[in-house]
Amino acid sequence: MQELPAAKLGDAIPQRSPTKERAQTIIAGITLTLLLLALAITNPAAVERLNNAVSDIQIGLLPKTTLSPLPVIVEVDELSLATYGQWPWPRYQVARLLTAIKQSGAAAVGIDAVFVEKDRTSPVEIQRMIEQDLQQRLPLTTIKESLWDYDTILGQTLKTGPFVLSYFFTFDNVNANPCQPKSAGSAWLSANGEKNPTHLNHAVNVTCNIPPIQGGANTSGFINTAPDGDGIYRKTPLVIEYKGRFYPSLALQAFLTANSLDHFLLSESETGLTLQLGKNAVPLDKGGNFLIKFPAHGQSFKKISAYDLLSGKLAANSLQGKTIFVGVSATGLHEFRPTPYNPQLLGVEFHAAIVDNLARQDFLHRPDNALLLELATASALAFALFAGLANAGLTASIVIPCLLIVALFVSSQLLLAETGIVISPALPIMMTLLVFLILALMKYTREYIRAKEMALQVARTQEGIIGSFCSMSEYRDPETGAHILRTQEYIKALAKHLQHHPKFKGILTNEVIELLFKAAPLHDIGKIGIRDHILLKNDRLTEIEFEIMQSHPQIGADIIKSVATQIGWNPFMQIAHQISLYHQEKWDGSGYPQGLAGEAIPFPARFMALADVYDALISKRVYKPAFSHDKAVSIIREGKDKHFDPLIVEAFETIHEQFRDIALRFSDNDEQREALLAHEGQSTENKNQKD
Repeated sequence: MQELPAAKLGDAIPQRSPTKERAQTIIAGITLTLLLLALAITNPAAVERLNNAVSDIQIGLLPKTTLSPLPVIVEVDELSLATYGQWPWPRYQVARLLTAIKQSGAAAVGIDAVFVEKDRTSPVEIQRMIEQDLQQRLPLTTIKESLWDYDTILGQTLKTGPFVLSYFFTFDNVNANPCQPKSAGSAWLSANGEKNPTHLNHAVNVTCNIPPIQGGANTSGFINTAPDGDGIYRKTPLVIEYKGRFYPSLALQAFLTANSLDHFLLSESETGLTLQLGKNAVPLDKGGNFLIKFPAHGQSFKKISAYDLLSGKLAANSLQGKTIFVGVSATGLHEFRPTPYNPQLLGVEFHAAIVDNLARQDFLHRPDNALLLELATASALAFALFAGLANAGLTASIVIPCLLIVALFVSSQLLLAETGIVISPALPIMMTLLVFLILALMKYTREYIRAKEMALQVARTQEGIIGSFCSMSEYRDPETGAHILRTQEYIKALAKHLQHHPKFKGILTNEVIELLFKAAPLHDIGKIGIRDHILLKNDRLTEIEFEIMQSHPQIGADIIKSVATQIGWNPFMQIAHQISLYHQEKWDGSGYPQGLAGEAIPFPARFMALADVYDALISKRVYKPAFSHDKAVSIIREGKDKHFDPLIVEAFETIHEQFRDIALRFSDNDEQREALLAHEGQSTENKNQKD
């Protein structure tokens, strides 16, 4: 009898080393944290977008506050245009509007427009163009000389009231004829002796109004601003340096004018710059930018139509003490500045929002070192989580990061609500989420590998147990030799050949074929229950003995059923049970133990029946010699539609040479090999009753 190869149990399952696993997790965590940190540092635009998005949400969650009544918008709307003509209006009409605003008691009037060209509707300009183009002299004797130039009219009007004119700075192409805008005085205070703030915006050029208008303004302010990288306006410069002097924005100058302040101070702070307006300190970043707290959804500033002022419908002193911003709101002419809470905020509303913040002393401020603080917090949390949760259980690994995320968001929200300081929790929260995901992945991978090792051990143990069962049967019937190994290979070859046949498509999957291969050795496990004097008898069995021998399929099925009852029925146990119980059934119904016929016999047993008979035919028994392969093929062919499923016989006829090769590879001895390859035509008695 040829011994079966011992089941390879492989290496023992590695013992868990919590200390080693924790060290590996911490090292991996530090490495990944440093990589994420480097990624954040090298992608500032992406980090800024993330921080802005989260900060927008947090600012939007702040309680809604009442807007200051001081900023008021005078808008050139559709009604104004329908009554007084298309925009731009003649400058005398603008002068009339400004005069009406001044007479209503306004404390300051910001004009959100820059007049860079002469008014071509002025009589003197019309005269010049007619003379230039038509060579005709247009007399102006019928018009008062004071009305000849509308730009002069507007310039003279600007001298009479608290008007703040607009201009804008540029940062390239030095102007050959620069102007010097009039504005409040300023001073720089530095604790370390610096002459000017290093990071403040430094302009190299300025675009002013034409001289008659620019010269008439008592004060003016720049209207430079730019959106963030995502196209949303959140902040704006309040101060820009030009030729060694600090200039205020239109909104800031309007606020100074309204409060009779003729100067402001700029100084360093630990978190950026501080703008001192009288007794009030305004936080700016190092670039002189002011983070605006815009009106909440549904809030808006008071608006008055220019028509109401020009037509005299507005009550006297109705704008007493107000800070007015004049701009265009008519469809197609207005300027939109999208903010986090209003995609269509008017340009004049932008200035009004700044004055509102200054008037209410309600400031938002993002410190210059905020990003550094956020990166440090994110890194520290990542290191702490990797170290603390390296060996933590499932509950702790989920609950702690969740609580931490909530704590980060709530604490930053409270800081924002109490102080107006904007410290975004985005990076720490994202880092916490990434640590959670990385830890989960590492633990899952570790458990997956451990589970695979355990599954492999279980599979090898299962194979070892199956081999032991088979060995028990083999020891009881020593003449079977390598019968078990050969039948495994036969049944696998048949199943592989029929795998794509329409009848078995979707049934003979790779998994099912593997189960057939593993279950095949159990087909004769029931012989364990047959007494030795019958199992090992060297002569023909009596009728009673044969009946006893016929019980071995049921005995084997009962053994498998007993095991399955304890461990649960699974595909392997089901196939093993079918093979053991039905492998002696015949296609024509003449088999045992139940006399099933045709496809009533489970297909695993039909495969096993042919494989078992072929191997019995080529093996030497006490009652017969070993048959040649050719003779075995002939006998099986004769059993088609009788003993065997005809489809399986057809498959066997196609691949019978594979059967021969398998038999040669796992032959019992040289004698069997010689017999297998012989070409004999003599008759031999059929398979003995024991098989």
